[in-house]
Amino acid sequence: MRLSDERKSWLLGATKTFLDQIGGSPAEEYLVSHRGLAPETVERFRLGYVGSSVPSGLEQYRGCISIPYLRRGALGAWSVMAVRFRCVRPECVRHEDGSFREEETHIGHGKVQSMAGDTHRIYNTLAIQESADEIAVCEGEPDTWTSAQCGIPTVGIQGVSGWKDHFDKLFVGYKRVWVLAQGDDAGRNFAEQVAARIPSGLVVPMDKGLDVNKTYKTLGTEAVLNKVGK
Repeated sequence: MRLSDERKSWLLGATKTFLDQIGGSPAEEYLVSHRGLAPETVERFRLGYVGSSVPSGLEQYRGCISIPYLRRGALGAWSVMAVRFRCVRPECVRHEDGSFREEETHIGHGKVQSMAGDTHRIYNTLAIQESADEIAVCEGEPDTWTSAQCGIPTVGIQGVSGWKDHFDKLFVGYKRVWVLAQGDDAGRNFAEQVAARIPSGLVVPMDKGLDVNKTYKTLGTEAVLNKVGK
């Protein structure tokens, strides 16, 4: 779906508004304290927080992390093609004592939400622009942040239904495409379907019950790198 310049400008403005509210916010605490992201990773992905200042039409996302889908043009100009929102409201992600839940409870809404009319896109296409002969594919944004923080060029996909036919050609020419599978049947199914579309695709399963982020939190960077032979 092609976006108008007006739409891109609006999305960029919203991203900057949310970015200005990340410092000291519940989103920053969730990302750094709970997810284990370095502040530099939060900044790298331009993650923000939907706090008191919200552009008209986005009020329903208050209390969420803003996740911009960034693009960089040939001349270096940045643009935002989409923004998704991950809920970090306390009633959804924390226990009554204030500690973070490992299994979040989102009632009446999904934990990750897209704006009306949005289409499936690859997350972190900036990784494709790197001069690397290997790349990883993850399911979802949090695993993408984690894998990238570990030093692996990584893109994210919004589940099996999020893969589109025209994505295939973007991964031609890589020596290896590591498809990082979450440690359950659904994660394995996602990885196998994606890897089957890519000549150099290889499924890399996480241990049972773990995704990339939980692997990193539990076992550290080396454990994630070992999964891809680093």
